[in-house]
Amino acid sequence: MGIFHVRAWSLGLFIGGVLLIATSWGAAWSRIGLFTEYSFFPLWIGFIITINGISEILYTTSLMRKMRFAFLILFIASIPLWWFFEGINRIVHNWEYILPHPVSGLHYFLQASADFSTVVPAVLSAAFLTYRIMERQLRWWSIHYCKWIVRQGYVGGSVAIGVASFVGLWLFPNETFPLVWIAPVLILEPIAYISNLPSLLREVAEGRLLLTISVMMATLCTGMLWELWNFYSLPKWIYHIPYAGFYRIFEMPALGYLGYPFFGLIVFSWTSIFLATLFRLDIALMIERR
Repeated sequence: MGIFHVRAWSLGLFIGGVLLIATSWGAAWSRIGLFTEYSFFPLWIGFIITINGISEILYTTSLMRKMRFAFLILFIASIPLWWFFEGINRIVHNWEYILPHPVSGLHYFLQASADFSTVVPAVLSAAFLTYRIMERQLRWWSIHYCKWIVRQGYVGGSVAIGVASFVGLWLFPNETFPLVWIAPVLILEPIAYISNLPSLLREVAEGRLLLTISVMMATLCTGMLWELWNFYSLPKWIYHIPYAGFYRIFEMPALGYLGYPFFGLIVFSWTSIFLATLFRLDIALMIERR
């Protein structure tokens, strides 16, 4: 009976998520007033539920199950992370939002914050599933003798390069805009490592690659869905990429997809620090342990 209930829950989670995706996707592309305007949040809730449902069906576990009510903290952690990138975009002007009609500042902040809240749980739920899928294929992959990358001088140098990158973004935004997706991890990962918090830097230094690869690949796949579902939606975003705005796949220039794997590293590093510092939760263990 217990197994039956687990399987029923897993299947129900998956079917519910798929139905929510289908209805919200249809609303997003229908251009029918409020149905379209407020479709982003339920669409990505549907994605999060579906990914966790697939994990449950295939592996009888999921990030949602592992974290339980703490899973909701991921939505909270996501909001300041993406507002940070919105602030950086005020410098580089790489994307802008097209709205169906003018809205007040408070309306924009509340709706945008709700939408931004789905980023971290979507990425990490996909990373959890990707880790399980790739576990057998990559469990023998390792890099030995990598402790040199965490020598004190190298870690301090990484932070210095990260800070210098932000200065470069401010001084030469058209030339340095790719650093938006690199500079934060150059600072966050050394902070996490030095503070003895869960860190991808420690994973790699100890020869374990699976978590890092899973996060990067999952974020790339999630990014493709972001761009797909954005394409005919309204509100939507469009890009202004200096020197590389060609060969667009949906709204995103092809080369722009290279930023998604690095964005995944930032998502993991920020969330790791956020959860470990405020709630004493280890997101790496939650993904890696069965």
